[in-house]
Amino acid sequence: MNYSDNSYSDLIRINRNGMIPLQKLGRIPLGTPASEGGVDESTLRDLLFEFPGALPIDSIDAAYANPVAVCRELSTPAGYVDALYVNSSGRLVLAEFKLWRNPQARREVIGQILNYAKEFASWGYEDLQREVSKSLNRRGNVLYELAREQAPELDEAVFVDNVSRHLARGEFLLLIIGDGIREGVESIVEFVQRHSGLHFNLALVEAALYRDSSDQIIVQPRCLARTEVIQRFVYGEGESQNEIDDEDDSLSDRQQENIRFWTAVLDNYAFKDVVVEVPKVSQESNIYVKVPGSGFGNYGLTFTGFVNLSGRNIGCFLTCRKGISHAERIFERIKSDLTDLQAELGEDLIYWEKLGRPRIGFVRDTQLPFPPDGAENEEFDNAVAWMRDRLDLLVSALHSKLK
Repeated sequence: MNYSDNSYSDLIRINRNGMIPLQKLGRIPLGTPASEGGVDESTLRDLLFEFPGALPIDSIDAAYANPVAVCRELSTPAGYVDALYVNSSGRLVLAEFKLWRNPQARREVIGQILNYAKEFASWGYEDLQREVSKSLNRRGNVLYELAREQAPELDEAVFVDNVSRHLARGEFLLLIIGDGIREGVESIVEFVQRHSGLHFNLALVEAALYRDSSDQIIVQPRCLARTEVIQRFVYGEGESQNEIDDEDDSLSDRQQENIRFWTAVLDNYAFKDVVVEVPKVSQESNIYVKVPGSGFGNYGLTFTGFVNLSGRNIGCFLTCRKGISHAERIFERIKSDLTDLQAELGEDLIYWEKLGRPRIGFVRDTQLPFPPDGAENEEFDNAVAWMRDRLDLLVSALHSKLK
């Protein structure tokens, strides 16, 4: 379990013209009646359902980033999930909104959301789709349709396959969102460790509420603690490989190709910028690089490598989340220096946009899918060498500019 600093300063409102004195915004507890200008659990749930981008998911696990809201009060045999989200990679986020009044209530809500996860892990895609359709009173493949609103190029078969696989493995992000968790985190860790059969991540999120005026409230969600799924490694014959799953037969052909490519790229890999952590091998088409001061902090800037089967290309880029003003400002500063960066890094450094998000990086057309192991594989080797070079070039150069 990773812990965030639980000490936060007051929010201060500053009027820049100097006519109004500084104002310290008063903290209000979750659960204060609306008649008193407060926010209850259901209101907070509806707010963060409407604006899922406000949840600190990028800083918890980038694999679940950019979720879209699916439904509220989803029925399971264990009860009703407060809110369900999904992203274009088929990653599911289950959220519970609760007051943390006493240790017993904390244990109950953790047990509750773990029971939801266990029920989800027993479902197939059809089960999940059925319950989502019932909840929204909509026909068709609603889960896919909602995800496609954010990613119009999303392939339905790939999406269904990804969701099915995550369900079978119990791979979920579980969020418990409350008014502050200050004690008893150690017992929470012990409780979670007793439920280690699933591959979920669990995060405790505080919804800090501040009164800005008689009719305005500021909501600031922030992650206080989270678990980490530790991937296992096996060693032999001088090689190491990430043991993604105990049953390789459960992986699709595309996921096996992703593992093969990222394993070749990341084997004995190191960035010239020594503070940058080498990412783990992934079965997904994307890998995310933990660069200090980027999307793994609070900057909203993310370094990503990708393999695009439908587009038959590979690449790496820096992107920026919308709506985060300082991140947008930094990204625009880097973009304005693109000509100088091209002189430094090469003219193949380009700017482009996809799904409304800006990107600066490198793209290479290639032969996808790659020839199988044992076949003539010159293009595979060239693609691996290109990715190793460009990923290091991009990260090492742009990280210095983020500083």
